[in-house]
Amino acid sequence: MTQKSMGLLTVTCLSLGLVTANSAEAVTFNLHWTGQTLGYQLKGSFSYDENQVNNDGIVRKEDLTSFDVAFIDPDGNTFKEFFDNHLTSSDFNFNFDTNTKQILQTGFWDQPDGISIGGMRGQGVNFFSAPDPVADLFPDGDPSPHVHLTDWVDEFPQLPKGFTRGAKDHLDIAFFTRTRAEVLNDPNAGEELGQFLTATPVPEPTGVWSLGIINIQ
Repeated sequence: MTQKSMGLLTVTCLSLGLVTANSAEAVTFNLHWTGQTLGYQLKGSFSYDENQVNNDGIVRKEDLTSFDVAFIDPDGNTFKEFFDNHLTSSDFNFNFDTNTKQILQTGFWDQPDGISIGGMRGQGVNFFSAPDPVADLFPDGDPSPHVHLTDWVDEFPQLPKGFTRGAKDHLDIAFFTRTRAEVLNDPNAGEELGQFLTATPVPEPTGVWSLGIINIQ
């Protein structure tokens, strides 16, 4: 092997090492949620640098490197999208536990265990959490953490409303401890509980060494 080839090998390996290290730092998760009443959906993704996570293991707004989300109507059509949502909304609140791989969403929308994503509250299409109903919706009165999908100013008046029992009509909702029958006040509606917003890891790309750029002569 010539000295020139050795130099090329060294530089190439160093470069590959940097690429591999940088790739390992970026972690991406897909987002998914389905509403409890009409089947609205939330889909998207978020990324963060795993080397910058705080000691408590919680990724928050300031730790995100990307956050894109789309809202989908019951017919499967995307009706609203937000790109880099963590940079575009002052009401944005997102907290992800890297130890449990769960999104925190049982507290109030503006608290460290709550969520508020999408548009501004009161001004746009917004997905947010609340620990209990603002109205007396259920006979036992027990708190029931839940999330809402709300078109605050009727930007999309053609879309059906899936929950109208509270103080504000919502496109859809999910009560984590209430069945669909309880939520809709309809004993024939079914016993399914409301779904949490979930995060699913996106596999890291592989095959860096198959690029064929190491050429030993």
